[in-house]
Amino acid sequence: MDDSDGATFTSFSTSVSGIYSRRATIEKRGRKPSKSALAVAVGSYIASPSAATASDLYRTAQKLSAHNEFFATNHTALCLQLLDTLAEHLLAVASVNKATDTQDEASTQYSQPTQTQQTPEDSLQLLELSYLFARKTIIGYPSHALCKLLQWLVENVSVSALRNGCETDTGLKLQLLVLAEMIKISAGVRIYAKEMKKIKDYYRSLTILLNSTEDAELLVFSMAILARLVLSESMGSKLFSEKNVDQAFVLIFSVLDGSWHDNTDESMSDTTTILDRRSLLQMVSADLLCDLADSQEILELLEKYPKILPTIDNCFMVINLNGEAEQILVAAHFLASIVQLSHVFRKMLIKSLSDQDVLYRVLQTTVHPSKLAATTTAQLILKVIGDDIRSIRSLFEPSENAERLNPVVTGMIRCITDATAVVQRAEDNEVLSNSDEYLHTVEVCHLLTKLNELPAIRSLCVETISLNQSATLIQVESALIGSVEPQDLTRFHPQLSIHLVSLLSSLLSDENMSDKNKRTLVQFLQTSEVSTVLGAALFNRSDKDIVVESLLLLTQSLTGSGNKRFHALGLAEGIVGFSQRIGDASDNLQSTIASLQANAEVSAKTVEKLQSEMQQMLHLQDEVKAQQDQALKDIGVKFTEQIRQKDDAIQKMRDVYEIKLREVTMQCESMGQHMNKQISSLQQRESLLQESRAKRGILEDENSELKRKVQVLEIRIEEIAQTHSVAMEEMKLREKELEELREEIATISGDYTAQREQLEAAQDETRRLEDELNEQKLTNENTYKELVLLSKAHKVLADEKKTIESEVDTIRDEMANLESMNISIQSRLQEKKELAEQLERKMARLDDAATVSKNALEDEREKRRAVSRDLDDLRKAHRKLESDMAMLEIQAAEQRLEVESKDEDLRKCEEEIRHLTNEVGKQAKLQALIHQLSSGVDNNVKINDGSFLGRDK
Repeated sequence: MDDSDGATFTSFSTSVSGIYSRRATIEKRGRKPSKSALAVAVGSYIASPSAATASDLYRTAQKLSAHNEFFATNHTALCLQLLDTLAEHLLAVASVNKATDTQDEASTQYSQPTQTQQTPEDSLQLLELSYLFARKTIIGYPSHALCKLLQWLVENVSVSALRNGCETDTGLKLQLLVLAEMIKISAGVRIYAKEMKKIKDYYRSLTILLNSTEDAELLVFSMAILARLVLSESMGSKLFSEKNVDQAFVLIFSVLDGSWHDNTDESMSDTTTILDRRSLLQMVSADLLCDLADSQEILELLEKYPKILPTIDNCFMVINLNGEAEQILVAAHFLASIVQLSHVFRKMLIKSLSDQDVLYRVLQTTVHPSKLAATTTAQLILKVIGDDIRSIRSLFEPSENAERLNPVVTGMIRCITDATAVVQRAEDNEVLSNSDEYLHTVEVCHLLTKLNELPAIRSLCVETISLNQSATLIQVESALIGSVEPQDLTRFHPQLSIHLVSLLSSLLSDENMSDKNKRTLVQFLQTSEVSTVLGAALFNRSDKDIVVESLLLLTQSLTGSGNKRFHALGLAEGIVGFSQRIGDASDNLQSTIASLQANAEVSAKTVEKLQSEMQQMLHLQDEVKAQQDQALKDIGVKFTEQIRQKDDAIQKMRDVYEIKLREVTMQCESMGQHMNKQISSLQQRESLLQESRAKRGILEDENSELKRKVQVLEIRIEEIAQTHSVAMEEMKLREKELEELREEIATISGDYTAQREQLEAAQDETRRLEDELNEQKLTNENTYKELVLLSKAHKVLADEKKTIESEVDTIRDEMANLESMNISIQSRLQEKKELAEQLERKMARLDDAATVSKNALEDEREKRRAVSRDLDDLRKAHRKLESDMAMLEIQAAEQRLEVESKDEDLRKCEEEIRHLTNEVGKQAKLQALIHQLSSGVDNNVKINDGSFLGRDK
């Protein structure tokens, strides 16, 4: 913004007002109210609930957009009416489907296809619609239709949860999801659900389901319902024990980071529902985490859970300009949910957001191509920062850091500039205020206003913002306020202009703005358009924060004004004008109500007259009906008599035919029995003949086989005799060899002959080990001296820093353990020395015995290899001792580093205390200054009032 911009802004601000007032008058006369596509679909479905209108509504509602996301918040009454209609339609479809399932084939063949056939997909679609519109709708106490729906959900889930294969039951999952969402933010629904008769059976079914399934959706939805209904009761303390809560945390965080895998993709049905969205389960998991955190014990466990910090960092990594919109929504929803749980989580988020790279990446996402993702990100930043932006002030103190955010600030201001064309093209205020572009721009402008509290960001805004475009936008919305009907005025809130006025007001405190631009901006902020916008802000009924910011803005502008009364009169003109229009709207409503009451009285009289006429008609109709009933009775008696006569004749003919039929049947049965006997005798003879033939063939085969076996046995007997003779000769040879072996064994000496050279090598190795052990002893003594020095240092620190006495005691205990370990190592070294002496004595004894024999070289080599293996074991033990000593040295170094870190933490704490003390002193001085200024303002106001009254006289 330069001086030329300010000059054009001066002329522009004086001429545009008249242009847009005329434009507003023309639009007020010729414009017809319009609705968004979702509002049209909702109205069509409420007017005519059917499968076709439900499909149209479903296609429109499942789109990810800011308008759809905030539709329930902005149209609560319409959503409540829609939920009632959906409940009635869903119950009707469920009853039709149940009747169809229980009908047999015969009744199905004769049914008349006069009504539209309902399918299970229709009920799934209605359940999805119920979830989509129940998410952010505050229901309060449920209506009659919603009570019926809640009863049906509880009864149906109580039965379906106990069936096999519920992991593939999409209907069950949607029913759990709908009930979980309805009880999430509506206390009235929770109260009604707890008072239902079958709620205990419902709890039991959900508990069984939790213990019998591993499906993530069923587990999360069921736990969400139980947490919202029984967490604060005794049953909740049993269900959500510490062990179960740990398992729930594992499930929730595995769902959030995407590491939960199951077989749902393979077993899902062909129908596609909102359950196919990965983001749905993640959002419900985040809500479940917040529901569990309502318990103080679970909240403490969650604050200490090791995965909470990595998940927060991962969520901030997901939020970036090129990220996927759905995952950005999940990450923002998780972060916005946990920031409200406790101050600990707020500090975690602010600490993560205080990283310059993270903050830059998150701020970039506010201009994401997806308006919903960008809007949600802006809301997240506002929620995390809150009312105190000092937590990130240090990031922008260097000018280089602030310049890095210049593209982001430019993009946010460009978004506000582009919104001017959107507001100018708006054909209806309601469509404008619920459009994605407008909602996104409102949040971006609000965020930029909050960031303007930082001088660096404020300077960037002064350099980038266009006063002409900002003035145009404010004047267009002011003209829209004047163009709407009074009865529609309460539903339209110029949120963008309200935040833009706050943004422009904050720029006045920047030192880089020229005096000319400041004067021009101050003049514009005192115009009627701005006062109209402030009046709309003060009468806002939906957002308390807007009213608070407007009051602060008015206070700031009046405080900085030279002539407060004149400035206040200018602002009061627009505010009073807006309040008069609100009064006109109230008067119109009162007149409409009075006319409706008069019409109702006329209608009541007409209804009474019609009721009397209807009573007369009903009386006449009853008389005619009685006559018709009497005639029908007479005809029925005659018809019954004729039927009885025909039945008697038919019965006589039936008796005659039955007698003849019995005779013929008896004859046929006797002939059949005779034929059966003959057939059975022939079959028996034939079977005996076949058996005899088979036995004869078997006997012949057995005879030939026996003959062949006899021949083979004779040959085998001869072979065995020959083999026996050969075996006897071999046995004799083996006995001779055995005697020779015994003689050789007797000549071989014992084990002592094989150990002379082994013991010599062992003696040399023992001497080498003694040298190494002496060196190790020296190193141990040095280590012990270092440990003694460390203990003295710990004592000095304990005297200086009393706040960490407990930690120093712990370190002393660890030092004592290290000393005991050193003593144990020395004892082990002494044992090794004793073992070496034993080996020397044993070598002396073996040297005496080694002269006995010098044979058995092969056994000697084997013993030598055994001794070498023992020496290898000793070397390994020595290396292990060296590694133990190295570990002790590392532990000592770690203890020293820990002590240094404790000292550093103490120094930081002292610096922070000094900083806080300075801040408290500044705040006290500021409070005293404000008190002095307020007392001075009151005195000035009294003086100005007195002078003004004197002029009137």
